[in-house]
Amino acid sequence: MKKLILSLCFILALGACKEENKKPQEKPVVKIGAILPLSGDLAVWGNSEKQGILLAQENLSKDLKNKYEIVFEDSLNANKNIQHIAQKMISVDKVDVIITMFDPAANIVGPMATTNKIIHFGQSWFPQYVTDKYNYNVYADIKQEAQLIADYLANKGIKKVYLFTVNQTGFIGGTEILKSLLKKRDIEYQERNFNFGQTDFRTDIIKAKSFEAQAYIIGAFAPEADILTKQLKQIIGQDIIVTGLDLGLNVANRSIYEGSVFGSPAIPNKSFLNAYHEKYKDENYLFGATVGYVSFNAIVYAFENIETTDKQVAAAFLSSQHSVPTIYDEEIVKDKGLIYIPSKLLTIDHNELIVFEEK
Repeated sequence: MKKLILSLCFILALGACKEENKKPQEKPVVKIGAILPLSGDLAVWGNSEKQGILLAQENLSKDLKNKYEIVFEDSLNANKNIQHIAQKMISVDKVDVIITMFDPAANIVGPMATTNKIIHFGQSWFPQYVTDKYNYNVYADIKQEAQLIADYLANKGIKKVYLFTVNQTGFIGGTEILKSLLKKRDIEYQERNFNFGQTDFRTDIIKAKSFEAQAYIIGAFAPEADILTKQLKQIIGQDIIVTGLDLGLNVANRSIYEGSVFGSPAIPNKSFLNAYHEKYKDENYLFGATVGYVSFNAIVYAFENIETTDKQVAAAFLSSQHSVPTIYDEEIVKDKGLIYIPSKLLTIDHNELIVFEEK
């Protein structure tokens, strides 16, 4: 009887092993953490980058050798939260990569990525954290954008401009670069800084009018940029020249900016725009979505082209590449850890965002 029981157990165990062997082998997992401002003043940008990342994940080929999981955390755009969240992602979530948004977050997480030997993708106009193979920055070149704006104003014969700049690290730094270029072209300027949440710019606009400005340069996000532009046109007139850094991909209401010209990242190709619109029903997309999409696909590109899921090997591969997958008609330039999205002059024509061409 004992022999019979043992034989039956052996047969059952053998059958179980065969069934187990029939199961498809689990793919190795690459875990990506994204620390984004999903609430607060910059939530519209943080959520757009989240949507871009999710769209990239959804569009992944089924034939990839790895599985890519994402952990999202809300930074509330508060610097004090970012180090804690990043440490939790590294030690608890065991992420292989962290994606951040804007200068403060990138400059906090960058050194942590180096210390912990994980990959970090940030979005910054001033990427001081890009010092080694672990840190990468995906953004337009602010110097190129500022150059485009300064040249445009000089070609128009503009001699006086007024700058409205939100109190945010990137825009303040970008405006400083732009001011130096205006000086070289003998364009006089005055400037007004304002805080997030301001809704009444009328007193500032009257000061700008008394300065006899011929053009108005806005360094801000929606909704403040939209409110300011609308009030400018109400008080000074519809035919004023409005331009700005990154403004073209950052407008929430295109009709307000009809005829305006901006220094801006290039418009991505139609396949991306169509997919984004179909998924999110959003006519106006934000630059954060394209940065998230490009960053995610660059990460996938690295891990799919190495024989392991080792973070250090992936970092070494990324650092050796001169280009990454793109959603732009122009090639994205990769200069060491800096991944530059092309900059263009854009305009709004009949409510459509297009590349500006001098007539």
